[in-house]
Amino acid sequence: KLNNAKPFEVARARADGACWAMVGALKLAGASVLRSTSPTGSAAAAQEAPPSTSFRRHSTPDLTAVKAPLLPAMPEPDEGGVAAGAMTTTRSENPSAGGAGSLDGVGADRTVRRRSLLFGSRRLTVDTKQKLIADLIEKETQKPSDAIDSSGCTSKQHPAAAIQTPGMVLSVWGSATNDDDRFQPYFAQKRMNFDGEIRRMQHRIGLMSHRGFKPDAPNQDDFFVLARSESLLFGVMDGHGPNGHIVSHFTQERLPAKIMEHLRQDNEDWRRAVRQSVETLTNVAKREMLDKATDSGTTVTVAMLDRVPLGAGPDGEPERGGQCLRLRTAFLGDSIAVHASRASSSSAWEVSVLTDIHRPDRPDEEERIKAAGGGVLPAGFSCPGSPSRLITPEWGLAMSRSFGDFHCVKYGLSHKPEFSSAVELRPDAEHLVLICSDGIWDVIPPAQAAAFVGKFRPDEAQLAVERLVAKAQLRWQEIGEVVDDITAILVWPSFEASSESSTPSGDVS
Repeated sequence: KLNNAKPFEVARARADGACWAMVGALKLAGASVLRSTSPTGSAAAAQEAPPSTSFRRHSTPDLTAVKAPLLPAMPEPDEGGVAAGAMTTTRSENPSAGGAGSLDGVGADRTVRRRSLLFGSRRLTVDTKQKLIADLIEKETQKPSDAIDSSGCTSKQHPAAAIQTPGMVLSVWGSATNDDDRFQPYFAQKRMNFDGEIRRMQHRIGLMSHRGFKPDAPNQDDFFVLARSESLLFGVMDGHGPNGHIVSHFTQERLPAKIMEHLRQDNEDWRRAVRQSVETLTNVAKREMLDKATDSGTTVTVAMLDRVPLGAGPDGEPERGGQCLRLRTAFLGDSIAVHASRASSSSAWEVSVLTDIHRPDRPDEEERIKAAGGGVLPAGFSCPGSPSRLITPEWGLAMSRSFGDFHCVKYGLSHKPEFSSAVELRPDAEHLVLICSDGIWDVIPPAQAAAFVGKFRPDEAQLAVERLVAKAQLRWQEIGEVVDDITAILVWPSFEASSESSTPSGDVS
């Protein structure tokens, strides 16, 4: 019956089928499912019954090869006991009262909750209380191994840690995504790996990566955080194309190691280190995954925080004995990095966007594309708000630089990263750094995002980033039937000297 159905009807059928499949799984697991339409209801029973479950929509699971039932997220009830996002209808116990809500034979007032179709009502699927990324990891790792919603965190060393001092690198990074992840619930958190005692991280960090609402694609975003006593290297990748999740994970695992190899030789030449690392990795990708990276690619935005002597003081001389933090960034594509600072908690945030994203209609990018024989579709051409696109005979790409996408290179696509000027973070001010995929930036402007997370305390970085992701999620639901994958890393830099290691300042070996 779905062969001639409209896309909306197909999506609705998939969602309804998946929800009833989960109801069956809950029954098999021994859970009781409250039927709100029971004809024998009473006032006492209505008071004792738990609020009905609000199910998270996800793509239809392969019921011929179910390994374990997928439990939907259950939003916390509000003060009235109604789960977030549920639609409510109150029906009168008195049939003679008339009106559409009257039901003959029903003994008591009660609330019947219905699921909305697609995004008929706003639903908050992120509602946790972790304050730092370490809290989230501890919570996940404490789950029993046989739990149906088993831990999303695995203890595993990042490949880049192998070239540095053993035991001195703390890492959090995205797990590999496979085709089975297409059947994960929409808005499910990406699984992550970690290594070391994450609570030893000097800087306060929040991190969240959620799958969007795209029926045939897994979460294609990826991320990494590598922390040492004197440096922090972190980044976000946003994959696109049929194999975008494979390309983004390949880049996330390989690129940090190559950057660190170059920085061991010269810690000051950040641009050369990143540029040569991307070039080397591009050649490796052509050898090892040409079939996957020809029609797929990923954005790359990386940043590094390290300690340096304070710059010139009022008299023009370097401030004696003082240190500050230096922020350096590099980027390919449209994953934006933002730095915000303020003099005190009572001051407004001054926000700087560190990346000039690579859109095909940027004048210098458009010139290169057209000189190579490619075309540029202007922003808003296909629909209001749509980005400009690099046009090839096969298809279009909404960016002018990326990692991968080898089919577009001969039409002007570039793999060369660009850089922002180094930013000096002085200890006499508050600072935060935010790197996100366009799942945030397409619906929340940088200044607004920075001001939003800046309302939280530094030791609430994880809570802040979870609420930011939730806010973006709701905005996507308000504007259409698609929600992009959403990934965000928030860093509140700390100027306190770490006692983790006696490694000299600036040494990243």
